[in-house]
Amino acid sequence: MAGSYNLLLICFSLFVATLASYTVLEIAERISSQETARYRRMWLAGGALVFGVGIWSTHFTGMLAFQLPINVGYNAFFTGISLLLCIGLSFYLLHRSTQRRLRWPRMLADGVALGGGMAVVHWLGLHSMQILPAVRYTPWVEILSVLATMAVAVLNIWIIYTLNARKSDHFWRRVIFAGVLGLGIFFMHCLNMAAANFSPDSVSSTYASIDRDNLMSAVVLGTLFVLIAALIFSGAQKTKLLRKIVGRTNDKLLHFATHDVLTGLPNRALLAERIQHAIHVSKRSGLSFAVLFMDLDGFKGINDSLGHSVGDGLLVAVGQRIRACIRSEDMVSRIGGDEFVAVMGNLASPEVVENLAENILSVLRQDFRVDEATLRVTSSIGIAVYPNSGDTVDALMKNADAAMYEAKQNGRNTYRFFEPAMHASAMRHLTVRHALQLAVEHNQLSLHFQPKFEGHQRTLTGVEALLRWDHPELGSMSPTEFIPIAERSGQIIPIGDWVLREVCAQIVRWDAAGMPPVKVALNLSPLQMRPDLIDSVTAIVTHAGIAPQRLMFEITETAAMKNVEKSARIITDLQELGYDIAIDDFGAGYSSLAYLQQFHCRQIKIDKFFTSRLDQGGDSGLAIVSAIIALAHALNMEVVAEGVETEAQLAALQKLNCDQVQGFLLARPAAAGDVQHFLGQGRAFA
Repeated sequence: MAGSYNLLLICFSLFVATLASYTVLEIAERISSQETARYRRMWLAGGALVFGVGIWSTHFTGMLAFQLPINVGYNAFFTGISLLLCIGLSFYLLHRSTQRRLRWPRMLADGVALGGGMAVVHWLGLHSMQILPAVRYTPWVEILSVLATMAVAVLNIWIIYTLNARKSDHFWRRVIFAGVLGLGIFFMHCLNMAAANFSPDSVSSTYASIDRDNLMSAVVLGTLFVLIAALIFSGAQKTKLLRKIVGRTNDKLLHFATHDVLTGLPNRALLAERIQHAIHVSKRSGLSFAVLFMDLDGFKGINDSLGHSVGDGLLVAVGQRIRACIRSEDMVSRIGGDEFVAVMGNLASPEVVENLAENILSVLRQDFRVDEATLRVTSSIGIAVYPNSGDTVDALMKNADAAMYEAKQNGRNTYRFFEPAMHASAMRHLTVRHALQLAVEHNQLSLHFQPKFEGHQRTLTGVEALLRWDHPELGSMSPTEFIPIAERSGQIIPIGDWVLREVCAQIVRWDAAGMPPVKVALNLSPLQMRPDLIDSVTAIVTHAGIAPQRLMFEITETAAMKNVEKSARIITDLQELGYDIAIDDFGAGYSSLAYLQQFHCRQIKIDKFFTSRLDQGGDSGLAIVSAIIALAHALNMEVVAEGVETEAQLAALQKLNCDQVQGFLLARPAAAGDVQHFLGQGRAFA
């Protein structure tokens, strides 16, 4: 996945590294001058805290400067451990570099140890990013990064030791050496980021412990700590230059903490303050205000097809157009990804906010020109009005979000006011999403298997694995409800891996029970069609010890047609490994017959909508199914008809020479033990 860098944050990252280096050089002199062990340890602890926080802030500022086209959260545990490790490594660095005598062999050994520790810090930082699939590395760049980190560690020890040995008190010499150390720290971070690779199909993992704004606030606090330390510990209050730098930096830090780096608009933190202020004003004046939650329609497609730089440019332009629509006393903020929120105060009537929503939709429908590309985008807007739609910041944001979701469900490019029924729907969505997080861990998921039969003889040709979820409180959950939620949240990827592992385990159990071998089909979600799918499938199937010929992957027609080149490449790779492929729900999506031959699939499955029309009278249903079967046979593909529920449907399919049939008429989905008696009735492979 392509990302872009924010130049301002990159420069800020370098500044933090340099400032922390200067401060630690000052503190190192004080450590060396202490005669008692007690005071020496106190200065060591203070210096380690300052330098550790500085290195950590540099690293995470650099990571925040790298912007992906998806919202990324950060694991709180990994982030906290990386901070503690930075402080511990800084303590060791200062302890070793402030020795009275230090020989080169020992210095090199210390550098290797510190470099290895910093490599772990970088690894923790990148793996704190909660995205799926996880970050991968280019091996030779990663090796170079580790070696460079060790070299920078040796350089740190040598500079600190050399300055203390010479007892140099020259201000500019320390500034120069601090610049060298800062560049070194910054350089090793850049190399580490260069080694990282992000999948083009990466999705944000759900419920990240720390969002981008909160992490930015933590980095700002860390930087302020380093600034204060620079003034207190090092005696820099006597230097007018540093006082001036600190003063200007405070202003920048405040801006970073309260504004979106890309668009310059207020961020979530400042938005919350603005809504809270609007609540106080509304209570005094009696006038209501509105929160408008906006999400761009089709933004991901633009990002995927034209690149992240074009997507960034579009977001900036969208922010400018929305800002031009609102009054000077109102606010528009970007809270992440392609989501914007506007706060409109002092509403005399609901028509005022309706006019604003219509104006925003109108200006966003106009073409955008970004990097010589002409772009079209629309927006879905949800509106929550105080106090009827909520009386707290959290309630207004949630309800505006729920109304926006309703607007998307109702055709997009429109707006909706919040209604209580929307809250129930949004809360149900949120409840299911939360519960899904624990479904795999708590063994709440299970598989049912539905047999497939030969069209004429009704002999078993295979089974299809179907996911089921029984929640202790929510009850038996319909796949049509929880699977779309899992796909939107990215949870479908670990769930899909669980399904494959369980299918493989069930095949092993059937084999151990002496059952004839049977081919098992399982569905692939569009989100699973990612570059590392082949490696993931190979690892799971190899570990289970079963042959690829025992599995068939079903890909929906819509998923296959979203990105034909990528789908064809993945399908080919799976087929070369021995897996069969079926196109599921054929006829319900694009029905692009031109690409069927390119995919070289083993089967196509006729959507049950067409099967159900075979006994409803009229010739249209029969003609469509007949044409699909004839086309598939001409391309040497088998046809499976889904949803066969009546004898009349089965008879019609038999006359049309449909290869296989599947449906409630023949067998309902059931647990593995309940379908076991079917396994002796068929041939080995479909």
